[in-house]
Amino acid sequence: MNAPRHETNLRPDAEALAQAGASVRPARRPAGLPGIAGVGDARRVLLLTSGLGSGHVRAAKAIEEAWRAADPQAAVHALDFWSLMDPGVADVIQQSYLRLVSEHSDLYDRVYHLDQRLWRVLLAGGAVPASLRRVLRLFSRDASRLRHGGNRTDRWLFLALLAALKGRAWGWPGGVLRSGLLRFAYRCLSRRLGTRIRAFGPDVIVITEMWPAVLLSPLKARGAVAAPAVGVLTDYGVHDLWVQPGIDHYCAASPDMRAALLATGVEEARISVTGIPLMPGFRHPPSREEARGALGLDPGCAVVLLLGGGLGLGLEGVAKQLVTSGMDAQWLVVAGRNQAALERLGTLAGASSRLKVYEWTEHMERFMRAADVVVGKPGGLTVAEAMACGRPLVAAHCLRGQEGFNVRFLEARAVGRLVPGQDLAATVAAWLADRRQLAAMQARAWALGHRESAQRVVGVAMKLGRGARAGTRPQPSGAESPRDWVRQITQSALRKVDDLYHRRHGLQPVGEVLYAGRARYHGPAREFADGTRLAPGDYIGTLHFNNARFPRIDADTATRAALRFMRLMLESLRILADRARRDAGFADLAVYHAVSWLPPHGQRIGFITEPFPDGPRRRMIAAYFRLLVWAFAPAEQTRASARPDPTVYWLTRKELQRRFGEVRDVA
Repeated sequence: MNAPRHETNLRPDAEALAQAGASVRPARRPAGLPGIAGVGDARRVLLLTSGLGSGHVRAAKAIEEAWRAADPQAAVHALDFWSLMDPGVADVIQQSYLRLVSEHSDLYDRVYHLDQRLWRVLLAGGAVPASLRRVLRLFSRDASRLRHGGNRTDRWLFLALLAALKGRAWGWPGGVLRSGLLRFAYRCLSRRLGTRIRAFGPDVIVITEMWPAVLLSPLKARGAVAAPAVGVLTDYGVHDLWVQPGIDHYCAASPDMRAALLATGVEEARISVTGIPLMPGFRHPPSREEARGALGLDPGCAVVLLLGGGLGLGLEGVAKQLVTSGMDAQWLVVAGRNQAALERLGTLAGASSRLKVYEWTEHMERFMRAADVVVGKPGGLTVAEAMACGRPLVAAHCLRGQEGFNVRFLEARAVGRLVPGQDLAATVAAWLADRRQLAAMQARAWALGHRESAQRVVGVAMKLGRGARAGTRPQPSGAESPRDWVRQITQSALRKVDDLYHRRHGLQPVGEVLYAGRARYHGPAREFADGTRLAPGDYIGTLHFNNARFPRIDADTATRAALRFMRLMLESLRILADRARRDAGFADLAVYHAVSWLPPHGQRIGFITEPFPDGPRRRMIAAYFRLLVWAFAPAEQTRASARPDPTVYWLTRKELQRRFGEVRDVA
């Protein structure tokens, strides 16, 4: 149903992704991908990733692009692991981690390999290794940046965990305390993840980072999440935490990883060697001549590409050493999102006509194909992209941990190696001088490249999603009445209508029971009691119910259903208040608006309510609302007695922040 010109229905929408940081995009319709079976079967896809570093996110983005190309009607959403916790705590952990890997790589490597078993030991109350205590002391220094406010539970828990874990032994009581705090934090994050997964109702879940896999596993074990899960490993080694009973299938980067997974007890039927998912440009990369022409390079002179990952780590020293070495080459430097490095490298470029400096690019395949050799940080995505373009990689430095897997992969296949800083210029010069050896390395790299990797991952996930839908589709039983069947059919039809409405208006999920969008206001100018003014043409926020969530409210009476719905509604409004502060897409919205079938009880939580103007449109909306209540209300008592009439709801940004601006625990 279309909304009135200056009203928007608080209406049912398809099952929402209940989280503030989700990526929500309307479906596009690019050219289809041949050779992928099961197109159109798995229609709701949830991508679980981690925004710490760009590799996991880029892999998820590549899967999203491939899925939308294969099935333009699919609803594909991405959920960042870090959005499950208080933003301040998440920022401290991320910044401390980056400082650890860049300034204390040896210590990071010891802890990375230690936690192959570490967390299981700590959950059982075991002692904290000395190397981990050193790391936590680094984190404690950054924890002083935490300010008051935010999610108090998360902040208290984070500080308590730091204190308990960095202490030496504390004997038996210390082990019990550490174990209890870790289990509580684990359950909190896992419950939040489960809430958001159930709100979206995916056909299949694709995971590109191991920590979401760890949180998902207990949800799968107790039946709280039924959708099959695909683990996509984005490095050339298998960390122990990836091996989880909740992962139904693994997509590995190389045959060696298949063997490593088999050694941990994973069945062979649950493993596919797909390669690491890459963006569409790597599927058919340009020729060297085309790439050099596009970048304005001399086609006859050697080209070396310098990379520092998405964060541009360690790039400046490497660039200065190579560019000033006197080597006869053209230099391309991609600094990622490191603005400070970009500015300093710009100064270096001013002194050398053969040096070109670039920020983040969406066309890395062009840069790699233009180069003869790639020099950079051996992240999993960088290695996979270099192989797909047939380019050997010199690892100028290594952060250890997962990058150690990647260096061993390069060296075992003679397509790259880790080179000490003092030998870097000599090594690059030797590779460029021996054209026969360089061509052989490029040929080996090309043969190892997985240019269809994202499409293969999508094929695996589609097959699992199709099987899950076929196996879990509700079957009529003898206990169901014809009325129940009609109600299920009506729900299915209304969900399809809602999917179309959601894509058309670009609605974003906010909590479990709300969607939010934005639209131009076309009514008369008005001023609210708190001084907020609204003029024709201003953008307003539009709120919509996710009524498809209502049948899953466990309630057998109208009163219980109302109480449980109110709890979910308050959670959604708290998330909306948080997004209104942090999300640029909500920053200019001074007023939110809806038309609801609820009576005007919203006044109790800050809404301004008005009767919907009488007339044919009101009667049509009222009839539609009665159909919604009959189809989606969880309690039979509500379905039988409700007489919903449309009510206009307004909520100003000032009132939203006054009532819900403090972020609270929504575990």
